Amino acid sequence: MITRAQVLAYRAAAAGLSGPGAGAEAILAVGVQDHPAGATARLAVALRGGGGDGVLVHSVRAALHLHRADDLALLAAALRIDDGAQLAPQAIGPSGAQVGAGFGAAVDEVAGVMREVMADGDARTKGELSGAVSPRVAPALAPWCAGCGVHHVQDALFRYATLQARLVAEVESARVFRFRRAPADGEHAVDAAGARAELVRRYVHVAGPVRPAHLASWLSLTPAAARDWWALVESELSEVDAGGRAGAVLTADLAALDDPPAPGELRLLGPYDPLTELADRELVLPDAARRKQLWAAAANPGIVLHDGEIAATWRRRTSGNRLTLTATPFVALPPGWAGHPAIQSDADVVRTLAGAREVRIETAG
Repeated sequence: MITRAQVLAYRAAAAGLSGPGAGAEAILAVGVQDHPAGATARLAVALRGGGGDGVLVHSVRAALHLHRADDLALLAAALRIDDGAQLAPQAIGPSGAQVGAGFGAAVDEVAGVMREVMADGDARTKGELSGAVSPRVAPALAPWCAGCGVHHVQDALFRYATLQARLVAEVESARVFRFRRAPADGEHAVDAAGARAELVRRYVHVAGPVRPAHLASWLSLTPAAARDWWALVESELSEVDAGGRAGAVLTADLAALDDPPAPGELRLLGPYDPLTELADRELVLPDAARRKQLWAAAANPGIVLHDGEIAATWRRRTSGNRLTLTATPFVALPPGWAGHPAIQSDADVVRTLAGAREVRIETAG
């Protein structure tokens, strides 16, 4: 049986935090969620020693994620869904669900108009792009929105279409980002089944051991659709007992799971880091009350890792040029933990991206 400690250590290594594969490439291969735009993905990459590489697109769950630029064709092929019934209801909303079996065709129509609009090379905000696209698609795809007071393409359909139109997002500020066309040299034909198989492999490599239900949650697929995706790579998987929970890993990763490198003693990670966002939450944090603190209803906090375990959450506040990170421990942190070189180094990365001159770390209470 694989112990829970082995799983946590394996995932830390697979997520680029330890071992010979440490670095940002490990997470860019699967995508790094950015929420809000510009706030979390670059931090996750920087904390792994990465720079400004990657492009921001609406990919997994149609949410903004940072990916390798040369993965856009793969993502577009994998994530083009023909039938809206294959997506979890929360993924497409009521208007998207009404499109049903014509969801893929609807995405294609909206994406085609987006490409025409963006052919002039100008960058556009979401509102500007929607305003240009909505009048040019079939009326059924741009229903009346009482909240906005206009007809426009339903939000999830719009976001799924931006990927098919090869539009990337460039963040200007905490509240503003603009879409622009991705370089044409990144476009090439990709087989949908092969692309989906590769996406599942990457997910299982970073998040394993997992089950089809975890894949469904990550992609916002129905359980049946997730099982179909899973079947594409099932021959490459091995079942393990991980901390008393059954799951699968890539057979090629069995040795790494059996003897993972030791995780760093102490680390700071930001909100929505792949280490937590790709996780099966019950194994990562067995205590339900702690899970509610980490995976919050609105904005998630960052985390403090101690020997691979989530030992605390942290939130930040800014006063003038000073950034303060306040940790709320789940367990007793080591004496002097805030002065540990790794914590100081990670805090400095947070400070730099926040544009502050100094950073202070404190413990709540």
